[in-house]
Amino acid sequence: MNLEFVRPFLKYIPEIKLPKRHVAFKEKLIWTSVVLVLFFVMGNVRPIGVSAVDLGQYQQFQIIFASNMGSIISVGIGPIVTASIVLQLLVGSKMLDIDLTNNEGKALFQGTQKILTVLISFFEATFIVMGFHLGEKLLGTAWAPTHPIVLSAIFQIALGSILLMYLDEIVSKWGIGSGIGLFIAAGVSVHIISGSLGILGWIDPTRFKDQLGIIPSFINNLLAGTDITVTLLLLFPLVATIVVFLIAVYAESMRLEIPLSYGGVRGVGGRYPLKFFYVSNIPVILASALIANVQMLPAVVGVNLQNPPPASQMNPIQTAVITFTHFVTTRGAGHTLDSILNPGNIGQLANPIVILHLIIYAPVFLLLCVLFGKFWVETTGLGADRVAEQIEQGGMQIPGFRRDKRVVERVLNRYIPQITIISSLSVGMLAVGADLLGAMGTGTGILLTVGILYRLYEEIQKEQMADMHPAFRKFMGKA
Repeated sequence: MNLEFVRPFLKYIPEIKLPKRHVAFKEKLIWTSVVLVLFFVMGNVRPIGVSAVDLGQYQQFQIIFASNMGSIISVGIGPIVTASIVLQLLVGSKMLDIDLTNNEGKALFQGTQKILTVLISFFEATFIVMGFHLGEKLLGTAWAPTHPIVLSAIFQIALGSILLMYLDEIVSKWGIGSGIGLFIAAGVSVHIISGSLGILGWIDPTRFKDQLGIIPSFINNLLAGTDITVTLLLLFPLVATIVVFLIAVYAESMRLEIPLSYGGVRGVGGRYPLKFFYVSNIPVILASALIANVQMLPAVVGVNLQNPPPASQMNPIQTAVITFTHFVTTRGAGHTLDSILNPGNIGQLANPIVILHLIIYAPVFLLLCVLFGKFWVETTGLGADRVAEQIEQGGMQIPGFRRDKRVVERVLNRYIPQITIISSLSVGMLAVGADLLGAMGTGTGILLTVGILYRLYEEIQKEQMADMHPAFRKFMGKA
């Protein structure tokens, strides 16, 4: 399929221009900070007629897509991520005929991605507003899909995601790293910090009844002379978060290096690193995104997600969808797998329904991680054949073997298929384990944040080196 039919529409899509000069590190830092502040502001701006929404059970959805339900970024970066993944998979599987090696092809790809993002923004905004009946508190029985306030909420939420798309473009071209990564890491970090250090409950206990962090709650219990066992259990989620974070950082730094050498130059070579997290966080992102979307399935069959009806009032189809949703997500009927391994909740494992839920949920999530990991590797140029081709084009070979793409591919096949499965299972098990332990920010959120911060750290190092002397910019290909 050729994308040339999209080109006439690109002139109607605004674009953030690339800088025509070298942007200093401090200036990039300013742009990145401004975008981050705007992101937090947008998360606290609500569409006209929409009040605050308490959707704790959809916390994973909000973390993955850097969204804040009830605000103008209720769908967050979901449309951006969805459009990017869909197009990359179509290009990687050769279903789209586009040459990404030249500037025209890249511009066409990016323009198509923007158009698709805009379309998905309106689709997902409609889905969220209808599924959660946003604006119902104001309109009451007058709430209807065609009501002007409801239609206005859809437009404002879609516009919020479109604005995030351009903020991401500003960071990519004028700032440091990726805007999408910045939004996710910021959302998870704020959740962890507020969950551990939040003091709003001290300031106004009546207004902010359940908004006291773990550490302030721990201090309150100590001062009140509460049983020491109960007091120490309060710290368990914080300890679990730190442990998962450290494991993720350590795993991120692990790698297997394959030695390489230049065929025509003796003594000159390098190494091709195969990271332990070879597929990065992609499998857990896609698996979590799919499961997060499964949580929204009841809305498709007419169930109000904010106020679901009793089981006796649901038809067989609605009952089947609700049951399926319960068993393949962490939220079950009357229980949750989140924090199930917390010593204070572990008694729930005596419930056969909880055990059945765990037996179904964990294997389904891990299987999705493996499937998405293998599919991602094969469609994005990370497979043994593509890597061997890149090594051959770079004029390199593996020492002790003759210079032949087939030979290099045969050697890589000893490692890449196995490390793909191992890394997919590892990130999946770490995400599931963190959720079962009750780590703040969810396991997926912590994994994403560690990977994002690790790459941001590397990007900052490069930018600082480039600012040291013009020679570094020239060496790194900077203008």
